[in-house]
Order: sequence, then C-alpha cells, then structure tokens
Amino acid sequence: MKALPNESDIAFYRAHGYFVLRQIVPPALVTDLRRTADQARAIARRLHGPQAQRLQPLDRHAELDVKPLRDFVELPELRAAVQALLTPRHQISDVSTMAFLFEPADRCWATEWHRDWRDHMNERQLAEVFAEGWERMAVDETLFNQINCALYEDTATWYVPGSHRRLENTPEEARAAKAADRAAVENLQGARSDAAQEMFLQTYCADMPGAVPLHLNTGDLAIYRSIGWHLGNYVPYRKRSTLHCAAMTSEYRAFVERAAAVMAR
Repeated sequence: MKALPNESDIAFYRAHGYFVLRQIVPPALVTDLRRTADQARAIARRLHGPQAQRLQPLDRHAELDVKPLRDFVELPELRAAVQALLTPRHQISDVSTMAFLFEPADRCWATEWHRDWRDHMNERQLAEVFAEGWERMAVDETLFNQINCALYEDTATWYVPGSHRRLENTPEEARAAKAADRAAVENLQGARSDAAQEMFLQTYCADMPGAVPLHLNTGDLAIYRSIGWHLGNYVPYRKRSTLHCAAMTSEYRAFVERAAAVMAR
C-alpha cells in the first residue's frame, strides 16, 4: 500500500487548495475504467454531439458498465488516502453524481475561468444557497472538495493555488477571467483557425496570475477545492478519459441537494 498523505501533504492542500495522489489507481482497475469511459464517450457524443465534454450522471444509462465505478469508490487505498488528507468522514461520491470528462472530437475549446457554485448562480440564488454566509461556508473543509482521476495523461485542468483562501478576487484575477467570454473560449464564430484558437486558449490560461496546470499521469488523482479559480482547456488530439467526482460528507450532500433545488426553480 502506498504511503498515506502526511502532515506536510495536508498543510500543502490547505495552503494551495489542491493535492495529487500519484498512481493511486491500480493498472487492472484503470483498464476496466477505460472500457467504461469509452462507452460513456460514445453515449455523450450520441446525445450531445462531437464536442461533448462530459457525461453525467453515469447511472442513468443502462448500457454503461458501472461496476468499475463502484470498484473505484470501494478501493481501500483511495479511501484511506482521501480520509488521511481530509477527515475520516469524507467518502468518495457514489455513481449517481459521477461524471466522465472527455476530449472534444473536432475543435479545441475551454471553459471560462470560474469558481464553482458562486460563478454559476445569480444574486438571489447565492443568497438562498449560501444562507449561512459565503465567507463561512467557503472555508468549511467539509464542503467543495472535488476530484479528477486520470485514466490517460491529463493536463486539461488549470488551478490558481491559494485562491480558495481568498474570498475576494484580486483586480488582476478579475481582468484575466474577463479577458475571454463563452463565445471566445469556444470560438463560436469561427474567427480563429484551430491552431490560432489553441494558442489563444494557452494565453488565456497562462495569463491568470499564479495559474498552474494540474499535470496528471495515468492512475493519478487530483483533489482540489472547487471554490478556487480553475478551468478546463481541451484539445481533440489528446485523448481524455478522466473520472470526475467529489469527496463527500453529509454536509456537502445536503448543500448539493439544496443548491440543485434552488437552481431548478
């Protein structure tokens, strides 16, 4: 069994907002998960087109073999590592909330720089969902611990270390985040060639102060505070099959359910 995260690793996660568990998933399970990911990619593109970036939730598709996903959740080494880094109360989220993240089939694109939840709600929704106060809930370590597990080399996710500890954006961060909008990051007007769009997105990622790509190799798993600045940058020539889930607690489950109900209204 691999060494568990130690006090230095825990301090790094709390300070920087991310930590990578290297080769935490064994080769046999990686192979099984890749087969399931290939099934999920085909479903996603059939339902949502060639640029589909994800399939979620995964338990709604009868043709999908979800046994490897359950094996992932029950992996003793993973459970022990996550609980050592966070708390014994944290569990890997179940299949009903998992996603697979994919490469686009045709054209490169990216998400905009964002902080989860806060940047996906209007003011009324924020006030209702964060009724206990954004400042208090944002620093609650039972909430907002997100997971990406790479089944192939993955450099798509960029993160700003330490941004999870700052509830207010710096002026430089705000400018960098607004340097491109949805139309620009997806090249919706086709104004740039594929190469030009790829280089445009590389600049958009790198211009965010302090941003770093989370470089994951096969079997690596990144845990990160999703309220920190992050984005995904995708290219069609690099295969991506990354399992996306969360380190859940009862508090986070209740928050997600409340947020989903508010946003559905």
